[in-house]
Amino acid sequence: MLLAACSSETDREWQIDLVEPRLERDAEGYDLVAGIRFEPSPAMVEALERGVTLTVAVQTRATGGPAFVPGFDRIRKHRLEISYLPLSRHYQLVYLRDDSHSSYPRLSMLLNALEDPQPWSVKLEGDELDRGPWRVQGRAELDRSRLPSPMRLPSWFEPQWRLRSSWQEWSTAGVDDDAP
Repeated sequence: MLLAACSSETDREWQIDLVEPRLERDAEGYDLVAGIRFEPSPAMVEALERGVTLTVAVQTRATGGPAFVPGFDRIRKHRLEISYLPLSRHYQLVYLRDDSHSSYPRLSMLLNALEDPQPWSVKLEGDELDRGPWRVQGRAELDRSRLPSPMRLPSWFEPQWRLRSSWQEWSTAGVDDDAP
């Protein structure tokens, strides 16, 4: 019984990660196409059921140099919100980029829908698209800055609220132009 209380943080069951990420190019630029595997912690599920909206962010960044340098990188953060609707007993998924809403009767159904690949644009515009090659990175995380004020400080110390995937990297040099 004492050993269960001493389990390491690596044994946890909650996580967030990009599912089958790949970099694609179209007429408008580069997109990171990936789903999101999100397994919320018990504290997150309880917060959802009590009316707290969880915000998941997919962050992309691009650099033309050998290293990522704050202030010079092209960074874009895409957000989506997960909330519980108590009157209908449904969970709602809102993509903030286009304000699209989806409703699911079970949290597990919403989490499965998150795993479907979605395009997440990379902030490269105009003549930047043809300069390169660019190094592009992407990751997913729980955006703790969007939690209600009383929850923000405790969320920085509680391991159940620290969800962030590792950066994954691609080069635009190996990406085919699918633009017409």
